[in-house]
Amino acid sequence: MLAIATPHLSPTEWQDVKATLNAVADCGCGEGAAPGPIRAGIGRAIDALLGAKKDAPVPLAPHLRPVRDFLCETGRSRRVAEGHVPALVAQGFSRAQIEAMALLGA
Repeated sequence: MLAIATPHLSPTEWQDVKATLNAVADCGCGEGAAPGPIRAGIGRAIDALLGAKKDAPVPLAPHLRPVRDFLCETGRSRRVAEGHVPALVAQGFSRAQIEAMALLGA
């Protein structure tokens, strides 16, 4: 558990945190390894026979990647990923919002 007190945020700030967490909720932590040429070829052959997956994940918007990276690192280390904080601040998140994301998303 993270040792962070519940941040004091306005209702609008909480809405921003919630919207951001919802946007990255199903994105996973990082990209999987790229398949090798044989595996990719087999995958294409199966897609040709059975049809491509219809529920493929939607790519994460570039401005949400720092949020995902922050949440993944925070979840792995079980502490605020300070290395990712400057990118979030540059996007307009306050320190309190960043701590709220860490508490709720990790």
